[in-house]
Amino acid sequence: MDIAGRALLAPMSTFTNLPFRLLCQRHGCQGTTVPLVSAKALIMHNGESNELDPDPSERFVGVQIFGASAGDIGKAARLIAKKYDFLSYIDINCACPVKKVVRNGAGSALLRKPEVAAEMIKTAMECGLPVTVKLRKSASDARTLGFCLACEAAGASALFIHGRLPSQGYSGEADWKAISHVAQNVSVPVIGSGDIRSTGQGKLLTAESGCKGFMIGRAAMTDPGIFSPPQGASPERKRSLFMEYLSLCEEFGMKRFLDLKSKAIQIFSGFRGSAAMRKRLCGCAGEDELLKTTGAD
Repeated sequence: MDIAGRALLAPMSTFTNLPFRLLCQRHGCQGTTVPLVSAKALIMHNGESNELDPDPSERFVGVQIFGASAGDIGKAARLIAKKYDFLSYIDINCACPVKKVVRNGAGSALLRKPEVAAEMIKTAMECGLPVTVKLRKSASDARTLGFCLACEAAGASALFIHGRLPSQGYSGEADWKAISHVAQNVSVPVIGSGDIRSTGQGKLLTAESGCKGFMIGRAAMTDPGIFSPPQGASPERKRSLFMEYLSLCEEFGMKRFLDLKSKAIQIFSGFRGSAAMRKRLCGCAGEDELLKTTGAD
């Protein structure tokens, strides 16, 4: 699996849709993942899902699926691989801490069931694509490593590790020592994530930890151009990024007011007066008002 050295966009449910992923790739991102597609829902609808939106124009793109049973994961992986022959990998979510996902035995609930996660990997591999696993750290380095070794033994091609406990959400600091402990004790590539605010920082953490690459998540929400050399956070640059996003939404027929509002509130930040602007954006009731406020009309 050609993943070493890549700067990747982390999959974030409802946010990293196709236009946003393509925007990040235009600005240097070297790989993306369609986030959090329900295996059970995909099977029920014969491979159709509103969340499933990969496109051949993406470079090194995978699809992340979640579920509680190996059977569902395997069926979903086969449906996806058959429909999208340009995909680079299938990712199994063992990281999501959201209660409605966890209480059904999926997401981070699987961290307590390495044998189930291992079976999921084996069944997913029947689709013919490399299979990766997205996870969070466990309560101890030993438990985190034990889970990762089980995934490696089952055939996982890479591990995407976020250095926080599921119970932390995004509070506190990411534990890169825990990520490093895994990277130095498994033979498959480890991609680290958590609190990376620039590609320079990502490269440094990659080198220090023994990881093969890194993922940027929340910092990309406010700056989709984060994968390029730093250019500052001027209103003009933020407007340019937002207009690029708007253009991509129009190109792919995916322009939705609530999505545009969500993206604008995130992107227009980090410059003098941005707090007041975001307050005005929050109050926008329609697309015309939103575009006028951003200056993209």
